[in-house]
Amino acid sequence: MKVLHLYSDWKWTGPAEPALNLCTELKKRGHDITIACGKAIDDYPFPPDSESVERSAYERGFVPVTNFNLSKHFRLFKAISDIKKLSVFMNNEAFDIVHVHRNQDHLVGGIAARRTGRFLPIVRTSHDGVALKKDLRNKICLTKLTDKLIMVSEKAKMADMKNFGLSEDNVIMIDASIDCQRFNPGNENLAYRDKFGMKKDDIVAGIIARIQTHRRFDVLLKAIKIASQEDSRLRLLVIGRGTKEKQLLTEPTKTMGLEDVILHIGYRTKDYVEAISCMDFNIFLVPGTDGSCRAVREVMAMGKPVIAANRGMLPEMVDDNITGLVIDDTPENLATAIIKLTKDNELRRKLTEASLKKAQNRFSLESMAEKVERVYEELLA
Repeated sequence: MKVLHLYSDWKWTGPAEPALNLCTELKKRGHDITIACGKAIDDYPFPPDSESVERSAYERGFVPVTNFNLSKHFRLFKAISDIKKLSVFMNNEAFDIVHVHRNQDHLVGGIAARRTGRFLPIVRTSHDGVALKKDLRNKICLTKLTDKLIMVSEKAKMADMKNFGLSEDNVIMIDASIDCQRFNPGNENLAYRDKFGMKKDDIVAGIIARIQTHRRFDVLLKAIKIASQEDSRLRLLVIGRGTKEKQLLTEPTKTMGLEDVILHIGYRTKDYVEAISCMDFNIFLVPGTDGSCRAVREVMAMGKPVIAANRGMLPEMVDDNITGLVIDDTPENLATAIIKLTKDNELRRKLTEASLKKAQNRFSLESMAEKVERVYEELLA
């Protein structure tokens, strides 16, 4: 099949990685995939520190189309220009399917596809893990410009069906995926525990998050303070950065006397997997810009149990007392869950096995691509 994927942004954030992962896996399965995205601020060849959808597409063997505006935010004249140009492009290239990933490319791509004068199915993936905003634009896009809506959360799927009057035939839930070959226990590098100053007997909890107010670092640090007084082996590994790093992490760590407990290693790229491998379990309290909570899937694929807040789609991914612990995240509840995992090696082992098994069965790229491929085939049948 010949498929056009549209992505209305140039920044490498949020749903960019799952969208490109899908394109890459579909290409491996023999499909002719074209990616059109926003133009990066840097030109090819890109500087080493450049991060963009365009650059990542090139690195995966694509030649992305960047001569459309495809901006993140709606601009009337740019949208009109894109609709006209995309409609011609879709016909000239004779695409079988148009797959959209964000609100803006859904609108312009959907209208362009409908203007081709032929049957050109439109598939929308919502990567956010929550129901789409109940507004006029989404109502038009979902009821007039969508042949199949893919959600990554069952709860969000049911909400969208109710809010927009969609039938079961028009919506499907497909788990967001991660690269289970990259994220797997075989890639653990315990030498990094020494590198980061961890002792052999330390029990390491980890959090992967931008350091922002809404990520509940205040609750986390209070819980760590309580739990570390109960178990002196506890360490907290913080992977992430943010503009409020000093206010939310550095200063409270000193004030609370947690300098020997908390290890902040910043934002990681090349050694991200190795950093995850240092954890014994993970804590996840609030979904970030990637509403599908990709970091949870990644640590589960590494065989790490997760303590998750009973919020958003987290309880859909983390099965309480099976692959992790689901809590109402007060400092006291979180501390209790942390102590439970630091002191019960057998429980950690059982959660580790179940977490790994679920990730391999549900979150693999192959599984996701196979299900999306089936959606395409049904639309073209």
